[in-house]
Amino acid sequence: MNRAEFSQRIAGIDNLTDTDRRIIDYFDKHFESIPYSKVIDVCHEINIAKSTLGRFMMKLGFTGFRDFKESTIEPEQRRNISPIERFDNSKDRKNGIEYIEKHCSEITDNINSTLKNINRQDLEKTIALICDPQKRLYVIGSATAHSLAEYFYLLGRYIKKDIVLLDANIANLPHKLIDSRKGDVLLAISYYRFSSVTTRLIKWFYQNRGDTIVITDKAVNPFSHFASAMLLMESQHSGLFSSRSAGFVLIEALVNFMGEVKSHELNDNFHVMESLFEAFNVFNK
Repeated sequence: MNRAEFSQRIAGIDNLTDTDRRIIDYFDKHFESIPYSKVIDVCHEINIAKSTLGRFMMKLGFTGFRDFKESTIEPEQRRNISPIERFDNSKDRKNGIEYIEKHCSEITDNINSTLKNINRQDLEKTIALICDPQKRLYVIGSATAHSLAEYFYLLGRYIKKDIVLLDANIANLPHKLIDSRKGDVLLAISYYRFSSVTTRLIKWFYQNRGDTIVITDKAVNPFSHFASAMLLMESQHSGLFSSRSAGFVLIEALVNFMGEVKSHELNDNFHVMESLFEAFNVFNK
């Protein structure tokens, strides 16, 4: 079931109650996260009993919330498909040069498509939040997304002092978040198949601290309604692994723009950083 089919079923129901309309409003706003939702969380957010939700599901023609949820899940989401399952190893294999050329062409298409389709309002909000000098910025990315988060953090530390890099070790998160406060910002990078730790952090931060910015590659995800701003990156690739290049380009652009905004304050920061490199003999001379 897609959003249009959901609306069609709603249109066929007579005598909707006020509670029915609250449920409809919730699902209309958060339709993309339904495949990842739990009935207890949905009922808590709408402030209704499970039996109330169950009766509404029956009005829609489903046996219950699980039946409804499963109707919205695409086959690949049901299996949480891995890269090796997605990979087509029966296709004609190109030589090395041809493969590199094709790879670069696909990456260019991803970047152009991302720029064309990105939500400009969410992008403007992202820029404003990460450049706000009053807000501490927390950054997290799990698995392949961790390298993007670390890249943003390492360059961002030249520019903004209040940046904290988080990792996916859930036992360490309380230690890193102990100084977090209302009004802080979380920048989370999460690609399909979506880290459960990152998802839980996004929800917690949104409910307890402040704005959350999510960079991801799927509109249907478990955290869409806990994101203050969501930036969708194209990750299509015909090879074994999906591409992270469009996300990297965005991260690079964001951190460089932060430098533009804070350009008048950079000299002192760079002087301190360079002196530390010198003290620890970080780079060869």
